[in-house]
Amino acid sequence: MPASVPPMGGDKTIITNLRRLTALRAIALSAYIGVSLWLADSLSGGALAFVLLGVVTTLISGWRARGSVPVGRKEFFAHLLMDWLWLPPLLALSGGAANPFVTYLLVPLTIAAATQPRLFAWLMAAISIAIYTGLMVFFPGVDGGHGAHTGHDMRHGAESSDFYQHLIGMWATFTFSALLIAGFVNSMAEALRSRDRHLHKLRQEQARRDQVLSLGTLAAGTAHELASPLQTMGLLVEELQTQAGFSEPVAEDLALLQQQVNLCKQALEQLKSRARDPAGNEEFQSIAEFIDRSLERWQLLRPEARFELQQQGAEGLSARLPLTLEQTLINVLNNALDASLAVGSQQPVFIQVIWSETHLKIEIADSGKGMQASNTGSGGFGIGLILSKTALAQLGGNLTLTPRSGEPGTVATIELPLATEREEVV
Repeated sequence: MPASVPPMGGDKTIITNLRRLTALRAIALSAYIGVSLWLADSLSGGALAFVLLGVVTTLISGWRARGSVPVGRKEFFAHLLMDWLWLPPLLALSGGAANPFVTYLLVPLTIAAATQPRLFAWLMAAISIAIYTGLMVFFPGVDGGHGAHTGHDMRHGAESSDFYQHLIGMWATFTFSALLIAGFVNSMAEALRSRDRHLHKLRQEQARRDQVLSLGTLAAGTAHELASPLQTMGLLVEELQTQAGFSEPVAEDLALLQQQVNLCKQALEQLKSRARDPAGNEEFQSIAEFIDRSLERWQLLRPEARFELQQQGAEGLSARLPLTLEQTLINVLNNALDASLAVGSQQPVFIQVIWSETHLKIEIADSGKGMQASNTGSGGFGIGLILSKTALAQLGGNLTLTPRSGEPGTVATIELPLATEREEVV
């Protein structure tokens, strides 16, 4: 969604604004009735009919403002347009353009400029100017209208030249005010909305960092606690392997157990290396070899994993690849495999790797339920996804999820800028 356009869906703010609009409309109608009765002691039949229409629109807006059903921005704009059903005819029947109540035409415009996208604000400004222009041309002032300006002779519907010039000046002032509100007020309101969106995004990022920090602290403590048990397990497995008398299946299980213990030790060593090198810097390494090594490690961790790999890039190209990239890749691969297995799919995970001197792109497609099944995409995305997104963001990259084209599943795309050896030389 573009940052310059507010969301069109319903939210609590729109409900609150609709309640305020309802209260404001009720106050305006009450004030109009009170002033009319005070000045003229009565309301004409036509004026009374449109006052009742205004009361009906107020009741409709009040009913929708109860909050039981979401209200979208388009519907809120429609409630603003409801003022034009009763206000222009009411003004025409009670003084026309000379009625001081004509300034209420700016109220719906101001609300639209403060709450609606720019297009709606300018549309409301055009409608307001058109209505005021129509009142000035066809209903400049009515004899006996309780909105007539003192000092102007409006007897028998004939306006003096000075009074008509006064109306033109009022029209020019109204037009300037309408354009000013639609332009500047809407721009200031949009700037405030943009700031709020930015602050909300910063709060989300800070919450994500806090979560990652707590997970990192927990991981460091867990790694320290696991070091001794893993060392003991490794020694016991080696001792058992030296003993004779085991059948071949048991010997294979011991070899597999030794392999898994070694993988756990390697993971702990990587964690220690990452702690010693917070920036995540490494020597140059071949991208193709890095991909092969990461997939080999993934298969050791997940023996049931099957994948289809496509690579596109210079075979001998080397780049600085951060320590966290391999774990990020394995996290996403695990999520893809879990999503496929959750629906009983036996299709291999599809992996496409494209790299150049400046960019690395890895697409991982699963055969799970797809993004339509849940808001977070395929099943299995959790802490691993949060950590992967955060790690890539710190490296200038990103992780995006999109529906798989033509079949169920989700495509996770890892993108990362690269620093190659050729760039270092330059």
